[in-house]
Amino acid sequence: MGILENLTGTTNRRSFLAGGTAAVVASALAVPTANAATAVRRFHIASDGDDSASGLTPKKAWKSLDRVNRETFQPGDAILLRSGDVWKGRLRLSGSGAEKKPIVLGRYGEGPLPVIDMGAAEGAAVLLENLSWWRITEIEVTSGAPADPKIGRQGIVALVTGEGTCTNIEIRGCFVHDVWGTLGGGGPLDMYNSSAIFVGRRQTDRHRTGSVENVIIEGNRIERVDRCGIIVWRGGKGVVIRQNRMENIGGDGIFPEGCDGVLVERNIVTRSCLRTGDPDLTLADKRYNPHSAAIWLQNCTGGIMQFNEVYDTGRCKGNGDGEAYDFDFGCHDCILQYNYSRNNYGLLLIMQRTSGNIARYNISENDQTHLLALRSNLDDGNLIHNNVFYVDHGTAEIEMMDNPQIKDKTKAGVPLRNNIFYATGQGRFRVLYLTPTLPDPSPGANRLFLDNCYFGPWLGDGPNDANLPGKTFDPLFIAPGRGGTGFDTLKGYQLKPESPCLGRGSVIPKNGGRDFWGNPLPSGALDVGAFQHRAK
Repeated sequence: MGILENLTGTTNRRSFLAGGTAAVVASALAVPTANAATAVRRFHIASDGDDSASGLTPKKAWKSLDRVNRETFQPGDAILLRSGDVWKGRLRLSGSGAEKKPIVLGRYGEGPLPVIDMGAAEGAAVLLENLSWWRITEIEVTSGAPADPKIGRQGIVALVTGEGTCTNIEIRGCFVHDVWGTLGGGGPLDMYNSSAIFVGRRQTDRHRTGSVENVIIEGNRIERVDRCGIIVWRGGKGVVIRQNRMENIGGDGIFPEGCDGVLVERNIVTRSCLRTGDPDLTLADKRYNPHSAAIWLQNCTGGIMQFNEVYDTGRCKGNGDGEAYDFDFGCHDCILQYNYSRNNYGLLLIMQRTSGNIARYNISENDQTHLLALRSNLDDGNLIHNNVFYVDHGTAEIEMMDNPQIKDKTKAGVPLRNNIFYATGQGRFRVLYLTPTLPDPSPGANRLFLDNCYFGPWLGDGPNDANLPGKTFDPLFIAPGRGGTGFDTLKGYQLKPESPCLGRGSVIPKNGGRDFWGNPLPSGALDVGAFQHRAK
């Protein structure tokens, strides 16, 4: 077993789909981690050190990053930067660890994190290339150089350029900030490659088959970067992205691609997607994808996004997305649950070529424009159930969007069950259907809207729910619209004991086993919304 011992994406996915509450994956990682105390050799680096010394004690510390770059490290080694010191330059690390003997890049001493300042250089501040069994922890990475459309910059990178699989990479407790890469431009480090933390294969290496597995990216802070926060490209099994905080991101916040059983949980993304799509940006050529979202999956199977918070996502003129979350092309059997979305350009996008994805027990407060953008086919088995959508200003749209792959236009869209749509003040909802016809309005498997609660105004005809006249009632929230920062501000979306939503929802097999607040779910009819009352 490795650094990510006992973690398998398949096990997590099956447990959730079976509806077990204990599998909320906060306990899925019993991760034994190596530390500097057990290292075979401990190399110390200090800004007043001596590169001709051994480096094996603080008094014999090396001085420069160049000296570190000349060394090939062995399993169990540790490279320790002195806390509070600053180095100009970049690290190019060599050597792989082994099972139970990862190589550690970290720090020694008390005080602020050690700083690696890459300046205006192109490339990564810290680079692992085709290496395995590394743990990078508690370092600060920055650049500060102004953006240049021809220069791609990255923070911490574990890159796969060969045909094999790199494994067991940990990046924990680091601070990456003011790294201005490119949003596009056609260079080898453009777009998704310009990230604060990048693990995997470059997007441009399409002819390669190399991948990365058993990755944990945890507890990092990321601020003021372009284009992206955290990217895992061509990940395999055992990828975990958790408890990271980021703010002021030019494009995507967290984007795992090609992963099996990826877990994305307890991250906080604030003000992402601020610069992609900006029509005034000058780019070197036309290779540029202006679209971005805060947290999203692509080509993933059995992925889980849970307990995340997304706030104030941007959406420049050319960005067609800006949602908090997204099941993108090639996502199958993935789950979005127990997340909070506030003041974004929509909660969720579901693209075509997806199947079996579920969005449940999430809370959306004042997400605007395309609240739900749904491009899939009813036969694909995607489902949105037991969420809360609250708006007190603007028009929030549920878009059953055009998809040329859907030949039978009556089957376009995603079913919505047991959700609460709550509009108050100047808020309103609208549903935009495909033309030329609406989905089959008669009861049956192809219905889009069923057993939801609708409160407040809808523009146009409203949902085609046969139960609509009996479902347009006040759900009697405790105190809606008072969400702030953090899950502890959301109690107002629980239902009062006299709520008409209690027990009036559809039966949902494999419903996840718990509501937004951890209350157990019955096997029969559910309450409508994200709250389940406790049976006496």
